[in-house]
Amino acid sequence: SVQRMRGDMAQVLVIFSPEVLLSLLLCFLVVRRYYLARRSANNCEQLHDHGRRLPPSPPKLPLIGHLHLVGPDPHISLAELSRKHAGRDGLMLLRFGQVPNLVVSSPSAAEAVLRTHDHVFASRPPSIVADVLLSGPSDVALAPYGEYWRQARKLVTTHLLSARKVRALQGGREEEVRLVVAKLRAAAAARSAQDQDRDLVDILLSLQHEYNLTRDNVKVILMDMFAAGTDTSSIVLEFAMAELMRKSHLMAKLQAEVRMKETLRLHPPAPLLLPRLTMAECDDVNGYMVPAGTRTIVNTWALCRDTESWGEKAEEFWPERFMDGAKAAADFKGRDFQFLPFGAGRRICPGMGFGLVTVEIMLANLVYCFDWELPDGMREEDVDMADMFGVTMRRKEKLVLVPRIPQDANI
Repeated sequence: SVQRMRGDMAQVLVIFSPEVLLSLLLCFLVVRRYYLARRSANNCEQLHDHGRRLPPSPPKLPLIGHLHLVGPDPHISLAELSRKHAGRDGLMLLRFGQVPNLVVSSPSAAEAVLRTHDHVFASRPPSIVADVLLSGPSDVALAPYGEYWRQARKLVTTHLLSARKVRALQGGREEEVRLVVAKLRAAAAARSAQDQDRDLVDILLSLQHEYNLTRDNVKVILMDMFAAGTDTSSIVLEFAMAELMRKSHLMAKLQAEVRMKETLRLHPPAPLLLPRLTMAECDDVNGYMVPAGTRTIVNTWALCRDTESWGEKAEEFWPERFMDGAKAAADFKGRDFQFLPFGAGRRICPGMGFGLVTVEIMLANLVYCFDWELPDGMREEDVDMADMFGVTMRRKEKLVLVPRIPQDANI
């Protein structure tokens, strides 16, 4: 009987082991997600029954929907699919599994989603991965539309990334640039930056009670500041230097006036804006019905390379387009829907101003303080501009350049 009791206890322990419980939890989450997605899909199919017009969609497969049509570079795959199936409207409906996804690939469609009906498309879809790894509901970028998001964004835009705060940190940015230049020149030892004001941690902690922030909220907001601010800025800087090495005659022009627009147009750090979620049924998005609960993907990479907007040289690095003519006044701050590296509407990137000044001051100093050359045996046309899709779009190959100190340098 003792052995029998031990056997029963062993079975109970196996049943309640962490591995089994985790497997059961994952199965429950998958079934629940499938049920919710299926219910959303049924709602979409019922719209067809009532003769209501949904955006066009390519043929799909059972269960997986259109997942087989999306390759390792989703921004390129979606752009090609849109050219075939979306037409001039720039809207296409895809199903990833049973989840409906609205793909936006034209300036007119982007304006309809991000300006005309921004109040409907302002939320974020739920994500198990984001909830587990990034405290999704607490993350400013991923939080659903609601009171918490409004308060968190107000905190970020008012206290952390306001124009006044960005200006106050100018001394720190310039000091960091001097340190980089000093290291490249192998010159005098770098002196540490002097704090001109309270840092981000001090500000967040002082506002913790006013905004009812938990410690997890503070950690997630800090992670947003550092991850979004440093990663995207370094990506833009590296692409800018790579493009300039391929067209070295533009270096002199850049020394006179830094132009980031063309780099942001050709190499947006986030080729697909973070997905949005329709909070209600939207009756007229460029003439189409978009059901509630539809995820919306804005392909900013496709918008920035649209030949109707940017002409035959849409795929080329040509900064002159922003110096003269109709594109000279092109705005990348959410008002020109052909050019949305930072998004638009309620969900526009709050760190846009901080990121721009960071990249501009670094690029200006690198170009001004050094003559840049390619490694021995490498030609301008050998610079590989291939990119790699991820949370941000970065270069596949690291950029290797040789800095030369100008003969007349007095820096």
